[in-house]
Amino acid sequence: MIDKVAFLFAEGLKSFLRNKLTNFLCIITILINFTILGTFFIAGFNTDSLINFFRSKYTFEVFLQEKVDLDQSNAIIKQLESNPVISSIVLIDKDKSADIFLEEFGEDVVDMLGYNPLPMSLKVSLEKSNFDLNKIELLISEIEKYDFVDSIEYRGVYIDNIEDKINLFIFFFLILVIAIVFISIQMISNTVKLSMSNRSDFIEILQYNGASNMFIKIPFFIESILQSIIGSLIAFLLVNYSFIVINSYFNLNIQIDNFLWVWMIGLSLIIGIYASNKAMKRILL
Repeated sequence: MIDKVAFLFAEGLKSFLRNKLTNFLCIITILINFTILGTFFIAGFNTDSLINFFRSKYTFEVFLQEKVDLDQSNAIIKQLESNPVISSIVLIDKDKSADIFLEEFGEDVVDMLGYNPLPMSLKVSLEKSNFDLNKIELLISEIEKYDFVDSIEYRGVYIDNIEDKINLFIFFFLILVIAIVFISIQMISNTVKLSMSNRSDFIEILQYNGASNMFIKIPFFIESILQSIIGSLIAFLLVNYSFIVINSYFNLNIQIDNFLWVWMIGLSLIIGIYASNKAMKRILL
């Protein structure tokens, strides 16, 4: 049994070393495809955190009418805080508004006009969990009806458009995965066919001696497995260390899945074995 295993592995390794050019091209194809795929895997892995980042920016500001005083503002805050879609409310009084004006425009509004015309406002932050844009818009429309409200500034629609683009990106990512899988299957299948064609005499000898089709297939499976492991492993190392450099250089916090190497190599092996078996079925009837 051990002799058979050693023989099959040796034959697979010989076949891999014999077809240097075709195997090299196949490995390069897998490397390119899985580098792209690995990059998109990381992008997909960070999609949730990216969406949560945008959702953390989901705030709106309620500008209060001039007649509203501080006590009334605090009462309004208590009333709004009971709504489950609101996470927190910060009161921006007239003094804080003047400070913000000074920071943004470099001018003291009191020095300019002799008084502070800026209104008090409420900066409302929204819950990120179970976020529902329809509920937020309904809440805003209800607040607009209150007597104490002068106007509301809300930019959630723009952020919602960004989320739509992220979802579109995920859709194109799935199409890209399918395309990469198809290209990899075709490339590996062609490599296996060429390898089997070059070793037709060896296959005939094995068949003459009563070898089963599975016995004949194993060396070619080994060849495909080596292609898949080498190509996807190099791709993983390239993707992994590229994002480490990007994180450190641009001071980003892109998360890399600890099991990325498992996904990349595992998927590559599945594709390789499937493509090999598909090619050999047409030859070994």
